[in-house]
Order: sequence, then structure tokens, then C-alpha cells
Amino acid sequence: MRIRERMTAVAVAAMAVALLGSTQVGVASADKDFGEYSVGGRILEAYEATGGPTTWGNPTMNEAAAFQGGRFQRFEKQTSFYWKANVSGGVAHQIGGALRARWATLNYERGPLKYPTSDELAGGTGRKQFFEGGNMYYGANTGTHPVWGQILAKYAAAGGPDKFGLPVGDEYKVGNQFRQDFEGGKRLVWP
Repeated sequence: MRIRERMTAVAVAAMAVALLGSTQVGVASADKDFGEYSVGGRILEAYEATGGPTTWGNPTMNEAAAFQGGRFQRFEKQTSFYWKANVSGGVAHQIGGALRARWATLNYERGPLKYPTSDELAGGTGRKQFFEGGNMYYGANTGTHPVWGQILAKYAAAGGPDKFGLPVGDEYKVGNQFRQDFEGGKRLVWP
């Protein structure tokens, strides 16, 4: 009888280890169904806080894994929500339209901009969004361009899009200098 009790205890312990080992810490759980798919956790919080299905449509997929432990989910109206526990205080952020399309060309969260740290915002005569690795700006007449590094520091000091205008192109290198052009013929150079 004691052998059977020990075997049962070992089996229960092995199952507990297997269950705990397969649990992903910080993964949002599905809380609400919207059409065919569920939305949960931090993505649900951000989705509902920013307008839910009226603004973004229904999800087109279930929540999925993103780079380095993050999560994302796509929605009908050209938008996605991205979340990572140690980014932006664990708040999920929406990214859509032209900003999302350009972020895609930079390899989404795996690229130099990394994860979004804000939702899309009005900025100057266009739109802007902040990321771990820089900012992205969009204007109907200027297109969509990232600004990062020391050029971003100078741009912010000059007043950003509200004072300095939107970028009209991406950063480029001339000799040992990095340059970026902005509305009105303005240019920032580093160093």
C-alpha cells in the first residue's frame, strides 16, 4: 500500500510540475468574444478604452505571441494592439493605418522602433506615435517617417512637429553625419 501511495504522490507532483512549467506568466486570457474571436487581458482593456468594435471592428485573429514575450492581436479596421509586460507599464497600445504599414517595413516590434509606448496621437498637421526606439510621424503631404536617436533629441528640443514641422524623409547619412529633412526646408544634422 505504501508503494502505491508513493507512486500516486510522484504522479501528482509530476503533473503539477508539467502544468506550472507550461504556464506563461503575463499572458492575457480571453475574456470576451467579439464575433469569431476572443479578446482578453491588457489588450481587451486598451481595445475597450479606445472605442472597441465601433472604432476598430472585431478581431480577425486570437491574441498571438510577439517578440520577446509580447502579445498582439489584429482587428478589422487596419489596426493591431501590442502589449509587453515591461513596456509602457504593461499597457497595450493600438497601432494602425499608415503608421502600422510603415512600422511593418521596419520589421514591427523586432525592428529598431520596437514596441509602441503610446497610441496614435494628433501631432502638428499629421499623426504621431511613440515607440521604445523612437517616434513615427505621418502627414498627408509628407508620408510616414521614423525619427530616432540624436536626430529625435534635436527634433524634440526644437519643438517637434508642432514647432519644427513633420519629417519629409527618413534619416540619411552624408559622410560622418546623420541628417533628416523636415517641412519648410528645415534639416537636422548630427553630430
